[in-house]
Amino acid sequence: MDYTLGDIVIVAFPFTNLNKTIRRPALIIADISDEDVLVARITSQKHEIKFEMELKNWIKQGLLLHSYARLSKLATLKRSDIFRKIGRLTDKEILNVRKRLKMLFEIN
Repeated sequence: MDYTLGDIVIVAFPFTNLNKTIRRPALIIADISDEDVLVARITSQKHEIKFEMELKNWIKQGLLLHSYARLSKLATLKRSDIFRKIGRLTDKEILNVRKRLKMLFEIN
């Protein structure tokens, strides 16, 4: 299955030390059709950081709790680490993701 920016999936997301993973939602950032995808962590914990984005339509997007995409917490995962797709951001939210990623990576 191919994924696009804005898809919300359930993945085996690695801890920072890479010793363990936890099953959690993630936002697809990029899928270039090889065996890997780039994802951002989705969490229910608000952190008030610049690159955190509130997901206001969280119920429609298949999430169980009010959630936030942590766009500065990225991971490259194997496609096989994706359990399933559960939802998708709105077009407006995808534009907001693009804007924040450009700021994060200082792209004009």
